[in-house]
Amino acid sequence: MIFRKRLLALLLAALMIISIVPIYLIGCDDGQNGDNTADTAGGSDTPDDSADTPDSGDTLDIVVDGESNVRVIRHVDLDTDDISVQAAMNIRKNITTVTNVTVPINDDWKKPADEYPKDTLEILVGLTDYPETAEAASEMKYGDYLVTVKGNKIVILGYTSTALNSAVNTFNRLVKNSAVKDEATGKVTVKLKKSDIEASGSKSKTLSAMPIMENAKLTSCYEPGNGNELIFSGTTEEIYNAYLAKLGQEGFKCHTTNKITDNSFATYYNENYTVNIGYYAYEKTIRMIVEPFTKQSLVPLADENKYDVVTTSQITMIGLEYVKNSTATATEYSSNGMSILIRLTDGRFIVVDGGYNRTAHANLLVQQMKEQSADYVAKTGGIRVAAWLITHAHSDHSGMIGGKYSEISKAKITVERFIVNFMSDTERQKAINYYMNKGADNWSATEGSAWSNVVAAADSLGADLCTAHVGHVYYFANAKLEVLYTIESYAPALTNAFNTTSVIIKMTFKDEKTGAETVYMHTGDATGAALSICNRMYGTYLKSDIVQVAHHGYTTWGNDSGTSNAYMKMKPATLLWPQGIKAYPKYREKSYNKVLWNESNPNYKETYIAGWEGSITTLPLPYTVGVGVVQNLTNPPA
Repeated sequence: MIFRKRLLALLLAALMIISIVPIYLIGCDDGQNGDNTADTAGGSDTPDDSADTPDSGDTLDIVVDGESNVRVIRHVDLDTDDISVQAAMNIRKNITTVTNVTVPINDDWKKPADEYPKDTLEILVGLTDYPETAEAASEMKYGDYLVTVKGNKIVILGYTSTALNSAVNTFNRLVKNSAVKDEATGKVTVKLKKSDIEASGSKSKTLSAMPIMENAKLTSCYEPGNGNELIFSGTTEEIYNAYLAKLGQEGFKCHTTNKITDNSFATYYNENYTVNIGYYAYEKTIRMIVEPFTKQSLVPLADENKYDVVTTSQITMIGLEYVKNSTATATEYSSNGMSILIRLTDGRFIVVDGGYNRTAHANLLVQQMKEQSADYVAKTGGIRVAAWLITHAHSDHSGMIGGKYSEISKAKITVERFIVNFMSDTERQKAINYYMNKGADNWSATEGSAWSNVVAAADSLGADLCTAHVGHVYYFANAKLEVLYTIESYAPALTNAFNTTSVIIKMTFKDEKTGAETVYMHTGDATGAALSICNRMYGTYLKSDIVQVAHHGYTTWGNDSGTSNAYMKMKPATLLWPQGIKAYPKYREKSYNKVLWNESNPNYKETYIAGWEGSITTLPLPYTVGVGVVQNLTNPPA
């Protein structure tokens, strides 16, 4: 959205007192998880015919005897497809339909020499540069809508598309129900009692529960997978810190705070909601994600990470290449996929993705956990997965959770928690519709719907289901996992490709005896767009010893520089390349991949390829270049 650049001096004076002006947004989920609340109103949608006719001071004459006395005002700098501009056009169309009178629609720009039209009857829709709009906005919360009268101005507001539509529909019904037709002349009159115009309500209990952020402009509202995201642009860290204090004053408890380079993050909660909030320094933006409170929505605290050392730590990459289809003339290979197993020093595991919905992939994972825990499993009382991280919902990453998690249950492996951040079905469908209508290949019609699979797997395995957010830090034995990117950092832009939803996590493994650390950057299938955000947010903090090559080295989805620039900050010595032997040579020479191993990266020493189904690569931690162990890295069958 674009804010008006030419503000009246009167409005500037008003804003010295009123700290927030709403902007009306497309795409915020206003009723997720039964979140709608009942409307309330100072008056009804229909006039009370039994009431006495009010004095002229209590009545606004919209149309009298077929003549318009009103005009509709919308913000000057908004495009015609903006929700508030559409709302203004909707109101004018309704008045025209009801009265057969076309009322003028204007924007709110006035030359400096013009007098402010204080006494003109006007309907102010959405964001306008009128002090009446600012005054009305000060009475609202983020999930609210409002229809009210301020002097000779009817103000119609809503923070979200659904809320604004509710306000418009309320007003339109009132106009329709108030119309009186003169049978002799056929002319229509619409006079509205001020008391009947007053209406308000909330279309999102979640958003309405949040205190207003002072001195900040709410510029976007986005629907993530499990709540609402509010985005405030043009902010400062001082505004962010002041809001944290306000959350505390209003009964929210601080769970964690974190700082990564110039970016600040915090988690607050009360008995109803969890608030994950961050100040993104590179774009001077505050992003706030509000979710229903559950115990799982809070990350484990560092001082809760108490454990006994029973083994050494290591990273294992499992090959997933297999024959998808073979005919007399050609063989089709599945050369991508992701299955990473990390052993912690307390004997537990972290699983990343797991691969396709194939029994073979599930068995490989189970086999590795059994083999790697054989020396201590009797002492620890069984095989345990501290965290199962799913980077995104593509079938070659999350497929196993679509059905083969039963193999985990059969092996009597305990899974403590799943960690995911999937985009909402609403946002996913928007992207699918947009790109498929354009004939682009960014999306497919059924791409990325796997949330129900993760829920089913968590329920079946008795695991917690945690939503990862940027700034979260998870401590598991000798491992520290920092969430650097989720799709919420890309919002509110329409997701350019499903791989842009891939979570990016920086993992640091510390040796308890020596203090030596190994940094492993797990990128999943991150696109250039996602990696570009990381580059701008963190810069040299991306430096890593080991990097998993993003998206198997295939493509960046139109942003090669975003990927290569981030890689040049990571500067790894070791690459884990989740790719099959057949496909790897085709992608190694891509320009954005070459910066990992050419003169751009003087640290580079080695590359490990995932390879054929059953190939195993193991890196002992803390890692020393050249000591990785590769097993069964054979060529696929002809």
